[in-house]
Amino acid sequence: MTILRSEIQKETGLTRKAIEYYEDKGLIHPQKSENGYRDYSIKDLEILKKVSIFRKLGMSISDIYQCISSGGDTLSSVLREKQHQLDLYEKRKVILEMSVKGESDELINEKVSLLEIKENIYEKLEIAFPGYFGQLLFAAYQPFLDTPLENDGKNSFYKYIAYLDRLPLFELTEEEKKYIEKISSPFDMKTLKDINQAKLDAIESFEKWMKDNEDVISQYESYKNSEEYQNSIMKQI
Repeated sequence: MTILRSEIQKETGLTRKAIEYYEDKGLIHPQKSENGYRDYSIKDLEILKKVSIFRKLGMSISDIYQCISSGGDTLSSVLREKQHQLDLYEKRKVILEMSVKGESDELINEKVSLLEIKENIYEKLEIAFPGYFGQLLFAAYQPFLDTPLENDGKNSFYKYIAYLDRLPLFELTEEEKKYIEKISSPFDMKTLKDINQAKLDAIESFEKWMKDNEDVISQYESYKNSEEYQNSIMKQI
């Protein structure tokens, strides 16, 4: 079944130029007839409906392309990215409010510097470890980025950023990427922070944590030794 562009426009609310733009970007692939008209499929229509919604939600074309290509599996990474950006926005707002209230330039600069370090680390981790892994690593470091750093601490983080710059890209196959995005889909940034906090709690009270989680650890060890895990994509990664 083919659909005319006028019907596509009516169903999606998109303009002719917008539809042509998304075609140029490779999001849809209408058939071109001999007379030059484009025949759109049901699949094209469904994709454009999603594109229309995603654009209204502020998603970039590259994020939308990744989401469509993965069958929706990368949406969780996009959500975590949006949550991170919202967190930065809130922190910038707090700093601006401090400035309005007349706080000292020294304190304002300290807060801004801390925020810049946080942004730098997130950006470098996202480049070296795109998607879930980068966001997971950032969540692990975030607790140390919420309080002012002494000079030694700042130097350590700048060295860490330089180290991240030198890291090779973390290469995954398309199958591995889809698998990671699928299993990480329930985890938003808050969940990642909670998981990291649980790890910190375990380190501080190791014996108590081991006792409280004895059954979970036993189940995990059994799974790690199972044939299912040994043959899984996660084992390969």
